[in-house]
Amino acid sequence: MASHAPSLSYSVHRSSIIIGASPRSVHNTLLTLAVYATICRHEGSRFRYPGTRYTWEHFCDMSNARVLAQQHIWAAVTAQCKNQAFNCTNGDVFTWKSLWKVLCDIFDLEFLPFDESTDEFDVVGIMKNKGKVWDEIVEKYGLHKINLEEITCFEALNNVLDFKFQHVCSMNKSREFGFYGYIDTLKSIGMWVEKLRDMKVIP
Repeated sequence: MASHAPSLSYSVHRSSIIIGASPRSVHNTLLTLAVYATICRHEGSRFRYPGTRYTWEHFCDMSNARVLAQQHIWAAVTAQCKNQAFNCTNGDVFTWKSLWKVLCDIFDLEFLPFDESTDEFDVVGIMKNKGKVWDEIVEKYGLHKINLEEITCFEALNNVLDFKFQHVCSMNKSREFGFYGYIDTLKSIGMWVEKLRDMKVIP
């Protein structure tokens, strides 16, 4: 190993909130949101935003799994990227208010404005008791038999939606080094949801 050490290099890829499609990925924010929306539609309950007014109104960014993979490959075959660190986001920003509208359209749910009583809305506690409801959905739509706890993490979602700062990163260094990967975050939501449906993870 020592004889090869001088030729070894690395690259660091700092992602934001990663979204993609996976049958088991508890920290995939989109998967948790998709399950939450599916349960709300199944029960006829309100699809309430469980975050704060600050995150509802202020900018945030995400990292599409495909953009992240593209950057990994690019860095691996680009000599000037050796031993460098890069941010990796989709290259745009969004507000959770706008993303919530997209989710409502996709799952055919009523869009609800931010509720001042949201701070009292304990989505973690409510979803903790929805295991049997999810089992009913799995059975009804012939989905893969995956427990609710295997595909969601509402504690992590709570953290993401409780940021007290604008969660945005600069892609300037990546651009300067020649990486131009980009995807429209809001448009990509529908694509990933369809992928999850094709995989029989959600109906």
